[in-house]
Amino acid sequence: MKLLDELIARFNVKNDRQLAKALGISTPVVSRIRNNKSAVSADIIIRIHEVYGMPIAEIKSLCVETTSEPA
Repeated sequence: MKLLDELIARFNVKNDRQLAKALGISTPVVSRIRNNKSAVSADIIIRIHEVYGMPIAEIKSLCVETTSEPA
């Protein structure tokens, strides 16, 4: 997922496990988000904002996955 990749790259987080720890959520939650099995909840958006200082509007824009359908 674009959001998770951006957080890992921008804040020098090693992996999903370290990201989960920083956000105070479980690694399986991060895995479900990464694999599009679960949406990023409002609580997680707020946690990202609190922990990393990212604007909420930017977090929300990174949550949108773009898919291109063949014509």
